[in-house]
Amino acid sequence: MERSLPVVWICLLGAGLALVFSVSTSNTAHRPPRLIGCVFIIRSNVTCHWEPGDTPATYYTLKVQRMHSLSGVQSSSPNSSVKTFTCTTSGLSCTAGIGRSTVRIDFCISIILHGVSGNVSSAPRCQLGRKEVILPPVVLNSVQQVSDFPECLNVSWSRVLHLFPVAETEIKNGHLNSQIEFAAKGQVNAQVRNVSVSGLCILVCLFRPDTLYTIRLQHRYQGPASPWSQWSNAIQGRTAEDAPSAAPVLWREVLHTSRNGWRLVSLLWKPLPHSQANGRVVLYNVNCQAENDQILSDYGSCRKLQHANTSCSLPLPPRRCSCSLTASTIAGMSPEDQVWIQGSSETETPPPAKLTATPLGDSSMEVRWTSPPDLSVSGFVVEWFAVREKTSSILHWEKLNSSCTRLVIAEGVKPLERYTVSVKALYGEQGAGKNITLHVYTREGTPSAGPNVQVEHIYGSSVELSWSPVPVELLNGFIRNYTLFYITKHRPANSITVPGHVHHYTLENMSPGIYDIFICATTIAGTGPVGNLANVHIVVLMLIFLLAQMKMVKQKLFQGVPDPANSTLSHWNPETSMESKKLVVEQDKPEVSYPEVFLLDKLQEVEKTHSFLCISNPQIFAYLHPSSPPAKASDKGYIRNMSKTQSVTDLSTSPCIYSNVLCSQFNQNMPPPLLPCSYQVSQNSMACINDIKQPVDGVSELPVFQFTPTDEQKTFRLFLEHLRSQKSAGLPSPPSYFVVRLKSPD
Repeated sequence: MERSLPVVWICLLGAGLALVFSVSTSNTAHRPPRLIGCVFIIRSNVTCHWEPGDTPATYYTLKVQRMHSLSGVQSSSPNSSVKTFTCTTSGLSCTAGIGRSTVRIDFCISIILHGVSGNVSSAPRCQLGRKEVILPPVVLNSVQQVSDFPECLNVSWSRVLHLFPVAETEIKNGHLNSQIEFAAKGQVNAQVRNVSVSGLCILVCLFRPDTLYTIRLQHRYQGPASPWSQWSNAIQGRTAEDAPSAAPVLWREVLHTSRNGWRLVSLLWKPLPHSQANGRVVLYNVNCQAENDQILSDYGSCRKLQHANTSCSLPLPPRRCSCSLTASTIAGMSPEDQVWIQGSSETETPPPAKLTATPLGDSSMEVRWTSPPDLSVSGFVVEWFAVREKTSSILHWEKLNSSCTRLVIAEGVKPLERYTVSVKALYGEQGAGKNITLHVYTREGTPSAGPNVQVEHIYGSSVELSWSPVPVELLNGFIRNYTLFYITKHRPANSITVPGHVHHYTLENMSPGIYDIFICATTIAGTGPVGNLANVHIVVLMLIFLLAQMKMVKQKLFQGVPDPANSTLSHWNPETSMESKKLVVEQDKPEVSYPEVFLLDKLQEVEKTHSFLCISNPQIFAYLHPSSPPAKASDKGYIRNMSKTQSVTDLSTSPCIYSNVLCSQFNQNMPPPLLPCSYQVSQNSMACINDIKQPVDGVSELPVFQFTPTDEQKTFRLFLEHLRSQKSAGLPSPPSYFVVRLKSPD
């Protein structure tokens, strides 16, 4: 029996230990949910979030207890009461309504997990409700600039007292965290900054001078446990102006230099961007002086410069000069920028090297260069402008520091337009050096017009042509070559290509015919339209025939030319009057014989008594000119007197009577001459070559050839063309003499 008692105690002790072990293991395995945080909506509800425990949950219960004492310590007073608000969910968050409860009191919150093995509850968390309250948005009342503080704005705001659970004294003590959102006019993305709030008016100094901003405000209670409120209403405000923070960039252009060395200089500057002007520029001020501190009395147009001015011009003496420029707002003056101008007699310093320009698109290009070797430079200036002939263009420029050797040009650039780009190096007080220049297109196209061709000269079968370049505004690219076309009927078109720098060309060995000649220009993009049309007549075969005919006549007539001094005319005493007279040829009288050879100085007197003309070598044609208009077709039998006042080279005005000079064996199919109708003789008259006296050596006379007036006109036209070609080619004319007689049809 005694032995059984210990056994019983041992069994009971083992069972107890097993029970204790079982309870301990159960408590360790069931970890309760963990509360993450809550958000209180004033006089509305509370939403809480939690993490799950380690026991599978069927659902959760959010338990919110409103306490009437701080820190969750319940009062023993019988009047004290605890009100509980709950909500259930299968998720990890839940919202419980709290009615009209204020958040200025404590709330105790716990999470209960309901599972198969039982319920597990988290420990309650008790604190003031406003520590996790989301404050209502405030009302933004005004945004005002601050005098003498151009980077600051005064922002005033207000709140609804019964909805905003933070007292004004708490605000002054810094119980609010605040943020401001602002965006300048035209700015897409707004900026957000933390600001300190100690009242209902905030001084915020985060802005740029003279800038319009749109502003909003938000708050939260004390720390990060409280979420940010919604943004307030937006309101605009502008900061005050300030003095410019940078100098306007200054450059110069020498427009003219006189013989005494004085220069007319144009000063150029760029308007300050608003971010540097810090307000509205009301005036610019220019100050120039010579190297020896010479005071300038003439400032040209550089006095009283207004805000709209970006250039002015003034005369500067021959010495080295410097000019400075400042800009001013109502708040103050900017720093100054300075430019140096070399003296008239100074040698220019070297330019940069290896200038290149690469198009980046239709409206931009990249310019690169290298600094002058072994020289110290203070900066560079890049200039560019559109090349135009008919209108002026704007000079664009950019001033860069010494470390910059590239620039992307996008201002004033467009396709199909030629630009001159140049770079100068700056050498401090020595001024700017020489420039290096190139021409560039961002994109080339075909020319919009063709060259205008001109016929400079025609001699034999050659035609000398010239053409003027197409205006640069119509080129649309660099001319690579010109193509000359010359076309005549019933033959294939011919063309010749010449380089783009050539503007003269001679077409040689052209066959007889009427040619249309025109030219077109070609760029890398293609060939443009043709220019004007030039019409050329080539009669090479006719001229060769005339030359052969003249040679034959010369052989016949000039084997031995008699001396006119030995003739009976040497004793003839003509009248001295130079008055033009008419010689009446009686058409009904029989033919009379005429002397064959006459002295040229006796020609006018012979004309008074004889009805024939003596025509000498081609130079004399210019002197056989009537002093009055030629006879009409109705004035039969009249030949007007010849004058010696006409220019030797003006053969185009010779009268129609010269068409009576004939040569035998002409082609009867010659084209009709282009002579005015008033220069034609009567259709009822005929002409012949007759009574040509030969030397005494017995050479026979030429036969008589009779032609109609149409044949005479053709012959004379071709004869004149031959004389012109001989004179233009510098060939000597043969000493030909002809005796021409007018003869009636009978």
